[in-house]
Amino acid sequence: MEAKDDAYRALQREIDERMPVGFPESKEGHDIEILKLLFTEQEARVAMHLSVLPEAVGRIHKRVRKAGIDVSIDDLGKMLDGLVNKGAISGGGGRYSLAQFAVGMFEYQVGHVTKEFAEHSIAYMEEAFHKELIKEGVPVQLRVLPIGESITPDRVVGTYDDVRAMIEGLSGPIATIPCVCRESRDLAGTPCKVSDMRRVCTIFGSTAESMAAQGVAKEVSKQELLGLLDEYRKAGFVLQPENNLNPHFLCICCGCCCGVLTSAKRFPKPAELYHSNYIASSTAEKCTGCGVCVKRCQMDAVTIEERKARVNPDRCIGCGNCVPTCKPGAMHMDARPSPAAPAKSQMAFYTKLILKKRGAAKALVQLIGKFLLGKKF
Repeated sequence: MEAKDDAYRALQREIDERMPVGFPESKEGHDIEILKLLFTEQEARVAMHLSVLPEAVGRIHKRVRKAGIDVSIDDLGKMLDGLVNKGAISGGGGRYSLAQFAVGMFEYQVGHVTKEFAEHSIAYMEEAFHKELIKEGVPVQLRVLPIGESITPDRVVGTYDDVRAMIEGLSGPIATIPCVCRESRDLAGTPCKVSDMRRVCTIFGSTAESMAAQGVAKEVSKQELLGLLDEYRKAGFVLQPENNLNPHFLCICCGCCCGVLTSAKRFPKPAELYHSNYIASSTAEKCTGCGVCVKRCQMDAVTIEERKARVNPDRCIGCGNCVPTCKPGAMHMDARPSPAAPAKSQMAFYTKLILKKRGAAKALVQLIGKFLLGKKF
């Protein structure tokens, strides 16, 4: 590693060690190239002193000055605002924090992702990041909601598995944004095979309001979003909200572009790694072996054997896309034997990840001690 890259390598290690979802080193150097596209060398040295938790600029300034970086508090604030605008760190309301790669820096590029960033990000996900994004025994950041038409009322596990109930329960603004995964694939020359729709992913609340003000998002009503669900069902998209009871977003995904789904597909048993309360199955007596379900499945979970559809339970993540297009009515969804409710909030979910990563007792002691001492966490 060249000396001029020292700041970027140090920042990569900070993100990898301290964020709930790490940023592992890339042997091909894609991690460093991604950081170079988002940070100047000085910005990288400053970002190393940000915490996982949002903090005011004054608290950050004390750490930065103690580290020997000569910058005024006003200039530091301007720098941090610039990094937020570039999608390099998280921030809002005068408070700033380190951002993980995904969900984080990658998604923050929506609407202005560049070809170079897209190419390095896709290569990085395929080379190293998929092992960090999907880990055995560690919850995935997104969960799967079965499309409404695939589940009968008597088979609904909980309202958190009912996409229409989730939408009806929303308060505040709702907006659609371009899918950054598909934007990246388009720029990299490997466009989506499922649909040419791009403005599909949905954000809620203050995020929707601020991104609409920036011109990136388009506000929609609940009824408009419910109508869009029909289009997503026809296309064969997988519905993936944030993995908690009060999600900030709903991703509309496919198996050829989505970073989470493409990562999960690389494993032999993605169903064991994913939060999903349903599984598809086929009634052989009704199945005609038409193969529509095979084409609709985004996880390669359905095959045709002896002219009958067969569902691999190790690969099915319960999206329900195979059910409404099955004309003979052979495909149906069943609740898994041990359904699980998602975390109560985003903070609860990421806290769980941190505890798994560091150990509960160690993480708690570090959090309290470092906060009291004004150190980063």
